[in-house]
Amino acid sequence: MAWLYQGDRHFTCFRVAQSTVNCEVFFEPFLPLSSTTTLYENVRGAGTKTEIETDEDGDRTTYYYVTLKTSAWEREVWLASGEREAQELASRIQSFVNGTESQLLVDSDKFDAEDLGIAISISIVPVLLLLTGAFTLILAFRRRRLTFDRSLYQIQEEYLTPFGSLGKKTHSFQDVQQVAVQARTDSDGDTSFSVEVTLQPQKLLLSISSGGESEARAEAEKLGQLLGRPVILLETKS
Repeated sequence: MAWLYQGDRHFTCFRVAQSTVNCEVFFEPFLPLSSTTTLYENVRGAGTKTEIETDEDGDRTTYYYVTLKTSAWEREVWLASGEREAQELASRIQSFVNGTESQLLVDSDKFDAEDLGIAISISIVPVLLLLTGAFTLILAFRRRRLTFDRSLYQIQEEYLTPFGSLGKKTHSFQDVQQVAVQARTDSDGDTSFSVEVTLQPQKLLLSISSGGESEARAEAEKLGQLLGRPVILLETKS
């Protein structure tokens, strides 16, 4: 249930030796449950990661994460409100690692009672749907998540349901054939724009509807820079 994850969160880094930094994420739930602390030891730096989830209608949700790096791994540890905030938080952590301060409060997320009410309302819907049949629920709530991992130069494609993952595919950035702004003009002369990422050979990976050409070009340029591919303009008349 979504409301089980409502509470206060604190993201802190602290120096245990001159060249050793640990970070932790503390979570205290609103409900009378035990608090949890996730510790990350020997942090060497920080970065960001972007995840894009698209549903069956092509609507997308973008998530921006702060990652922590050690000599052995890089992991997502904190969800930021946007790309700029994720970059700023990662920069603060990197400066702390390279500095001499003893402790850094990276960020905190306070519990909001109004959010809890919304979360409880939302969580009731899948419970009711579950009573009508698990198969219907899986189809209704199935969504696709795309994770663009710039540290590994990989795209992870995963189909998610309330009961877990239906499978995962991994694509290399080198598998991307093109990033394009697709302009479609209908018989009435109206033009719509979308951003499309295509894998080799001619497999559509991602299509994002856009409000206009400038917005589409801006989104495409971001993806093109991330994936190392130039952006091209395609036109289709119907």
